[in-house]
Amino acid sequence: MALALVACGGHRLVTVEPAGPAHGGFSGTDATFEVVPRLAGARDPLPVGNSDVAFVDLPRALGHAVLRAVAPYHDGVLTVELVRADADFNSARLSVSLVVRATLRSSIGNQFIATTTTVCHDGAITDPESGAPVLWSCMARIGSDLSHWLADVPPQGAAP
Repeated sequence: MALALVACGGHRLVTVEPAGPAHGGFSGTDATFEVVPRLAGARDPLPVGNSDVAFVDLPRALGHAVLRAVAPYHDGVLTVELVRADADFNSARLSVSLVVRATLRSSIGNQFIATTTTVCHDGAITDPESGAPVLWSCMARIGSDLSHWLADVPPQGAAP
């Protein structure tokens, strides 16, 4: 995981750059499965309360976390929307909270298959400038939650 600090608008920007798939939003094992990360209410950059730091490039990092965790759903598109994100630094502790809505659709015809929402809260005793692993941990947990959910979604065309 790499970390970049850049000054912008009074905030030092911290980018979470996990070593992730080099194939964009497509699964390395099934090119018919795509993960599409989006912002849907959360802020990017995400300011860390009580500090001059903000985390940036959240959708890309979330997409990588989900692709690492979930098994491909053949001919599926999983849209992962970051609905809410909060970060706060208080008494030497960084706390983060993420809310994600995931919607699975068929890649052919864009037919709705399933949707879910998952939440993660995480924290650590660390400075905000070194807090990218805390945010990544939360994203990885969301990926794991989505993996369990997706494993229970019946294949397209299967009887319910």
